[in-house]
Amino acid sequence: MKCYVCDIDLTKENETDEHILLNAIGGKLKSRRLICKDCNSRFGSDIDDKLAQQLNPIANLLDVKRDRGQPQNVKGTYENKEIIIEPGGKIKLARPYIDKGEKVVHIEASTMGEAKKVLRGLKRKHPELDIEEALKNAKRSKDYLPSVTINMSFGGKETKQAICKMAVNFYIFSGGDSKVIKHLLPFIEGKEEEAEVYYFYPRSEVFYKGEKDVIHTLLLVGDPLKKELYVYIELFNEFKMVVFLDREYNGEPIYNSYHYNVVTNEEIEYDTPIRIASKDLKRYSCKDIDESKFKERMTLLFQRIDKVITDRRIHEITTKAMEEMRKKYPQEENPVFTKEMIAYFSNRVAEEFVLSFQHRLFKKEK
Repeated sequence: MKCYVCDIDLTKENETDEHILLNAIGGKLKSRRLICKDCNSRFGSDIDDKLAQQLNPIANLLDVKRDRGQPQNVKGTYENKEIIIEPGGKIKLARPYIDKGEKVVHIEASTMGEAKKVLRGLKRKHPELDIEEALKNAKRSKDYLPSVTINMSFGGKETKQAICKMAVNFYIFSGGDSKVIKHLLPFIEGKEEEAEVYYFYPRSEVFYKGEKDVIHTLLLVGDPLKKELYVYIELFNEFKMVVFLDREYNGEPIYNSYHYNVVTNEEIEYDTPIRIASKDLKRYSCKDIDESKFKERMTLLFQRIDKVITDRRIHEITTKAMEEMRKKYPQEENPVFTKEMIAYFSNRVAEEFVLSFQHRLFKKEK
């Protein structure tokens, strides 16, 4: 087996895991029989990282599972305050905020340690300040923000290069002939400006998904009658792309698909082949991003993410309440549920539920 980029023989010394779907966005499909270490390293730093950075906010909110590490923190804003979003949607202030009045100073910080640092700084100008007393009187609160603004972009040449490499990887992984895709390598390597890599905006979903499914999809189709060889790619449901590998394809019919649900962390199989009509491929493919359609897709995606996060939060609330109840009422002393236990559990769930979702229960009037 040879590296399809540089044609060097792949050996135990130079082979490496090549993620066909980027591991940074939760991709698990990989192979050691695609490219060598040097080519893997070069592409990873040049183009794959760009795509990973663009999709990191989605990976972060969904807290996708990776082979190594976690998604990076994301910066956002809320009421003109900078915030940090940690994997899974947990939020904290990016820095302490100080509101100085005539006689009172209000400090808002994520931790008591941060608040203490601010107080030490204030004490230099106000020696009379009692830091320990101020900390003792600090109000600890746990709240959930109703809305947060995240800036996100997608597209550009490097992104298209990464998508093209993803398509080529899947084709070779599926047993394809490396000679067929040689004309795409100059584009992937940045030596040519254009290749047939398109954004795809179909009028309806290409295949069915449940309301809380968030799926990465690779679909390889080779049709000698229509002379088409292409890979259809969906990332997180809404980033839809088509890469044409050969417009004069005359080989054997090919069909291979791969679907991975990043919410449930499992591969999915569909009983029937997924077909995209040639007229739809032509009608709904665009060289450039359609900003209005992109915004529509992001709205749908974030609505779906919100449902996933809500379900996870409800599970966390009930699990935590059950653990607290078991500690308070050990099973050996309470073999069956009592009214007191049920009341305790119900109160803990209700308290956390209202705290977590109060912005939905009590919407502010405009």
